[in-house]
Order: sequence, then C-alpha cells, then structure tokens
Amino acid sequence: MRTVFVTLVGAVLATSAVLAQDAAKIAAGQKVYADEKCSTCHQIAGKGAKTSPLDGVGAKLSEADIRGWLTNTAAMEAKLSKKPPMSMATYMKTHKLKDADVDALTAYLMSLK
Repeated sequence: MRTVFVTLVGAVLATSAVLAQDAAKIAAGQKVYADEKCSTCHQIAGKGAKTSPLDGVGAKLSEADIRGWLTNTAAMEAKLSKKPPMSMATYMKTHKLKDADVDALTAYLMSLK
C-alpha cells in the first residue's frame, strides 16, 4: 500500500512539474507575441488586427504546422488556396525568431483552443 501511495505521489509531482513548465513556456510565448508585435496583423480574444485571427489555432493546426508558420512561412503560404491580404513570409524574412522564441510561441499558440 505504501509503495502505491509513494508511486502515486511521485506521478502527481511529475505531472505538476510538467504543467508548471508548460505554463512558463506559454507565458514566455505570450511575451514573444507582444514583443514581436504580432497583434499588428493577428488578433487574439478581440485584441489586435482582425485580418488574421488566431483564436482556436491550437485546435485547428498541428504543432508542426504552427512551427512551420514561424520558421518556414513562405512554404506554408504556398500551400494556401487563398493568399492572405498581407504576406507573413515577407515580414518574417526580416524578423527571424530565436529557437527558444519559436518554442515558446508555439506553446502559446497551441494553448489557444
């Protein structure tokens, strides 16, 4: 019985640590979103430009797709049947994100379900 309890407590603590890490990464992603002024073209929860809303993006796109939009924007835009009113690829050519920023922003956008 004691072994089961210790195992259960260990699992709960491990899960809590992962959730805290995820929450920290999501918060870091929100900061990257604000610092990079993503709301100039995108909208979340009614704040920002109405051109390209991101509400629910975490339920619509896979993590790999979101990462693709942040790292290989031109290829992602090429897959679209309807081109966006403003090219994100053009913007991203001059605004390269650091790997840690891509990870954080991906976590934040995946949290938007």
